Amino acid sequence: MSNLSTWESIGVVTQFGVTVALTVALGFLLGRWIDQSLGTGILFSLILAVGGMISAVMSTLQLLKFVSRRAAARRGQGQE
Repeated sequence: MSNLSTWESIGVVTQFGVTVALTVALGFLLGRWIDQSLGTGILFSLILAVGGMISAVMSTLQLLKFVSRRAAARRGQGQE
């Protein structure tokens, strides 16, 4: 992973930040709406916010795998 270009690294960091912000916020807001509808306090808000965080981490890991494979393929082509 240390062989990522500067722009690829910036892209991964930016993608992670945006994904975390959006998924946690949307999960929390949807959970809040469900909580208000069912009168369950903050139960669904917390569950869906944590679900959003897990989703963001998984998405970022998939992006890192893709970018690392692409960087490895570029290195392999450059050596031939």
